[in-house]
Amino acid sequence: PLAMAIVDSAQVIALTRLAAARGIRIGMRSASAQVIVPELVLQMRDRDREAAALQEVALTLMQFTPEVVQGRDATLLMNVTASLSAFGGHLQLCRRIRHSLHVLGYSVRIGMAPTAQGAWLLAHRRGLTMAAAGMNRLGAIRPRVW
Repeated sequence: PLAMAIVDSAQVIALTRLAAARGIRIGMRSASAQVIVPELVLQMRDRDREAAALQEVALTLMQFTPEVVQGRDATLLMNVTASLSAFGGHLQLCRRIRHSLHVLGYSVRIGMAPTAQGAWLLAHRRGLTMAAAGMNRLGAIRPRVW
């Protein structure tokens, strides 16, 4: 594995776990990051590639529900209320989603809540990989390329 980071306007916006383990942080200036980790591989942000990846993830998620929409901050929101019983409940559905996207090379953060905003917040909370609450569930998927 390589220590890699994506930069936008000379600032780190995404990184691999190895880069993080070596002290690189989101928001750090790219020049400072290379001083800390000289072998750090920097890639410029590619918004077209990000959009294509998000579309690929959205199309993959449509096997679980036709109700997939893009939220803010590269997040996909899904209404999975009708899908829960078909896929064996929320934990099994999350496992299947995670597996389907892992096969394509993506890792994700998943949040589930009664509202789209709640699911979005859970998906964006640091250190949280999966959460569930409420009866009617909306899922938020935040794809990560690394």
